[in-house]
Amino acid sequence: MEYESIDEFRARAGYDIDGVWYPRVTSILSIKSKPALLRYYGGMRSFKAADDVKEASAREGTLVHEAVEAIARGEHPKIDSNAQPSVDAYLEFARNNDIEPLMVEERIISRQHGYAGTIDMLARVNGVVGVLDIKTGKRMYRDYGLQTAAYMQALRENPDIPTPLTSWVLRLDQCRICELCGVSLRTKGGTFRVSAGGKGCTHRWGHMQGQFEFQEMTDTEHNLRAFLASKVLWEWEHHDWLSQVV
Repeated sequence: MEYESIDEFRARAGYDIDGVWYPRVTSILSIKSKPALLRYYGGMRSFKAADDVKEASAREGTLVHEAVEAIARGEHPKIDSNAQPSVDAYLEFARNNDIEPLMVEERIISRQHGYAGTIDMLARVNGVVGVLDIKTGKRMYRDYGLQTAAYMQALRENPDIPTPLTSWVLRLDQCRICELCGVSLRTKGGTFRVSAGGKGCTHRWGHMQGQFEFQEMTDTEHNLRAFLASKVLWEWEHHDWLSQVV
């Protein structure tokens, strides 16, 4: 990511907290290669077209995050129709699991390692305390474990909250299913993608429906080491900007 000024770098790459600037977890992880993202850009007609879809998808994901986080806080938000199926998937997950949110959309700091982030939730899920991260991408990625491990470390440094024992990713998505052949149609950011299969089918798409996938992120210590290694590389890459942070 390119920055035009030190003020932009400070605002977009980190947080000022109590007079100290900390890099964000998500900024640090931007240094890691993402093969799926490269394939996505390579499959689009232009870089701008890919960026436009990516930004539109991010806006749609934000709608889902905001609704789910409001629900977790006990509120009754007005839900955008574009996000409703994914939010319904979250409600289905919540009905089938015992979820007690302990922290929702809160900024956390690792003073030991010098970074900060904003967690979706620290929650007690079926009796176990852990980080619960919400994603709206089309599949689970191993990279998510680096992010949740960084959050776990920051939370474990705080003696005033329950210690997270694990972390999970809850992936929320939505699609239409063909009533004839069973393949799915996923619309995100203005694009239309049909899953593999159904060759020769004329397709009769059903209504948009939400889906969820829930996965525990294991191997936390290994993931934390990988995150901290990413931080070293990120600091090397942004040395000039970091030298101006005061």
